[in-house]
Amino acid sequence: MEFWTGLYLMSFLNMACCLPKSSYTVYLNKLSFSTAQSHCLPGSFLANIPKEEEMAEILKTIWDKNDKTATSFWIGLQKNKGDCYRKDLPLKGFYWTVDSSTQSDVKLWETEPSNTCLELRCGLLSVKYGETAATCNGFVETTCRQEHPFICKRNATVTCRRPDILGTHDIIDYSNDKDTCYVHCASGANFTLKCSKDLVWTVLGNQNMDTSQLCLECNKGYRRDASGYCVDVNECEESKPCTHRCLNTDGSYKCACSDNDMDDCDGSKPPTTDLTRNDYSNVNRGKSLLTQPTSLPDDVRTNETDVHIEESVGDVSNIIVPVIIALLIFIVLLVIVAAIVKGCIRRRTTKLSRRKAEAVALNGSNSMEKVNEKEET
Repeated sequence: MEFWTGLYLMSFLNMACCLPKSSYTVYLNKLSFSTAQSHCLPGSFLANIPKEEEMAEILKTIWDKNDKTATSFWIGLQKNKGDCYRKDLPLKGFYWTVDSSTQSDVKLWETEPSNTCLELRCGLLSVKYGETAATCNGFVETTCRQEHPFICKRNATVTCRRPDILGTHDIIDYSNDKDTCYVHCASGANFTLKCSKDLVWTVLGNQNMDTSQLCLECNKGYRRDASGYCVDVNECEESKPCTHRCLNTDGSYKCACSDNDMDDCDGSKPPTTDLTRNDYSNVNRGKSLLTQPTSLPDDVRTNETDVHIEESVGDVSNIIVPVIIALLIFIVLLVIVAAIVKGCIRRRTTKLSRRKAEAVALNGSNSMEKVNEKEET
């Protein structure tokens, strides 16, 4: 009998030691009692303090917050309208909202609750700060509409269900932390996930990331960063794909034909030889190169034809321009000659008219007839 009693006792102690430890979160933003309750859901609730050990843990959490301005915090302590003050109970007629319990080893009230049954009342934890720790002043009752900081207690029996992640992956659970897991994707990407107070898996450092998409492949030219987002891959820095200048683009890259040429070169690599026009001219004039066309790249032979065309165009322009200039000079000379001839004719006509007038004035009509006869001859 003693053996079985000892065995049961050992089993109970093992179970007690292995129970998950509660965790607390202190929020300094001020809310009403009911709003604070909603803020703690779904994975937490306004803290109850049934044991002295939990009080010590809460005070340590408050001290670690490193803020000495807040001295009153909502906890899950409430008395309904119609319930009266009970001096004989540890909570004086109040109860813990999480389980409606009225028991507590903590028998501290800073002031006795009011002896009334006519209104809803809520409880605060009052603290003060020393040199090295926060200490408890006790519980304080007040109206539930007031706004105060609050303390949420994590429900140790409620955890996130296993992450639902698309794509090929492995999930590694941490044996000492049920709220954390490690995801290894087939692409090689790795992520650490945390179970939030809302019972949702989030990427460590990025609570807004949809974890179901983490192991899906990004579009070509992109890959996932540590936060889970698809970001552009800088091929120019990683793989050095270009012979000369490499220009990284969104999801791809471009190769420039030379350091001073920003035009896009076809293909993933630029032309094997970047020849200037002078180089092409040298190729055209070099008999040894022309006698071995197969040793030249295709792009060089193609560009060689382009150079011949450019040179032939240059020869035609050298002929046309002098012809046009000569034609313009000829037209100008014709205009000048025509003007000279016209001037001479005009002067002669004027001279003859003056002679006729002089003859009429000196000799009369006979002289005029003679002048006319001279003109006819």
